[in-house]
Amino acid sequence: MKILSSNESNSQKIMIEKMKLLLYDESNNPLDRVKEAQRLLSFLKSIFMSPTTGAVFMYLLDHGAASSWVLQVNLEIPEPTAYQALKRLRSMQLITPEMKITRKRYGKGGPRPIVWALITATTDDVACAVRDHHRSLSPNYRVAEEFVQALLPEIHQEQITYTMLLLKANQSLEMSKQRIRDVTELAALCLQEKGIKVWR
Repeated sequence: MKILSSNESNSQKIMIEKMKLLLYDESNNPLDRVKEAQRLLSFLKSIFMSPTTGAVFMYLLDHGAASSWVLQVNLEIPEPTAYQALKRLRSMQLITPEMKITRKRYGKGGPRPIVWALITATTDDVACAVRDHHRSLSPNYRVAEEFVQALLPEIHQEQITYTMLLLKANQSLEMSKQRIRDVTELAALCLQEKGIKVWR
């Protein structure tokens, strides 16, 4: 009989607790609970048999809604793959097309991007998806997000001064001074949305 190492044992215990939460059912009838568990596991299998569809579904669980472009940027997937995952989730009646995003003035032609939302999404989720779509079109914003992710481990007590933020941007980003200031402003906004105070 194999004895699990402490790490393996802890991992198994965590998985058991997660399964208890996932498969919780108020029914006291064991057969009903088994049927419900099988239904849920079959549902999850149909989503996660495709790693990309699973990743898109997890993103939407966290954010409620997103455009295809935002999924491409954040999940680093190609356009056809993003559309295929969205099509799959729509066929399962898990998401709906909520709105078409208005293009910025003087933008390129072509079809307008669509915000896709989980059927449980709120109007705030959709509004945030529109905001994220416009932001993700900005190269400066994408640089700011990467800069913030690299900076987060260094921030203590959930606060930082704007001067320190600008100093770190100057140290780590190789671009014009004007663009560094633009990226720093966007980074400050990103940090504030994560609940980190930026003192000016």
